[in-house]
Amino acid sequence: MNYYYDVILNWNEQDAYNFYEWNDIDYLELVKKIPLFKIKHKTFIDICENNIKINQDFLELIKDKTLICGKNIINKINYACLFTDTKNVIAIEFNEEGTSISRSKLLIDDELNLIETLYNLKEIVINYEIIENLKLNKKLRQEIEAKRLITLEINNLYQNKEFSKLRYLFYEYKKEQNDNIDLIYKNIINDLNEDITEEILKLYYIIKLSYHNV
Repeated sequence: MNYYYDVILNWNEQDAYNFYEWNDIDYLELVKKIPLFKIKHKTFIDICENNIKINQDFLELIKDKTLICGKNIINKINYACLFTDTKNVIAIEFNEEGTSISRSKLLIDDELNLIETLYNLKEIVINYEIIENLKLNKKLRQEIEAKRLITLEINNLYQNKEFSKLRYLFYEYKKEQNDNIDLIYKNIINDLNEDITEEILKLYYIIKLSYHNV
């Protein structure tokens, strides 16, 4: 069996976040050793876009083979491995029934280094069935977080009648003076249903900064 060593993973149940979407609050694991398999591109796409179930033979093959660094101890992930189609890499964790339960992409340096080692790795065929489609979000993680925070703040200000701050945020956002609170509220909320803009991102950072300065 082939292995890859010393790789950082960021597990998630649905989306495998791209490296540039990783946050400081994410729980990252340093994996010391993990099985590596080269598969067909079609199989790779199925694994990335769906929850799958692998057979027991493959499950036993990878059992307890993934080692992670804990505090002063080396722990194990019962069932996990890396899959690659020679252009992309994804880590998958399975439960004891063989169903995929979480996934992670790699940091760009780890992915490029891994791909460089594949020249003598033989492609394998794995038996699997598709259980369900993953609910993949095509929006960037930061975009979702920015809109969520702005919506929460605007609703809170509007409901608590903190109109001076609402007017201030609207001016910073639109560079327009407006005393019509209902219009201000509807304008911002409606804009959050559109594609994200630099102005929306600026509003997000202003709101975040306002809480850091409290």
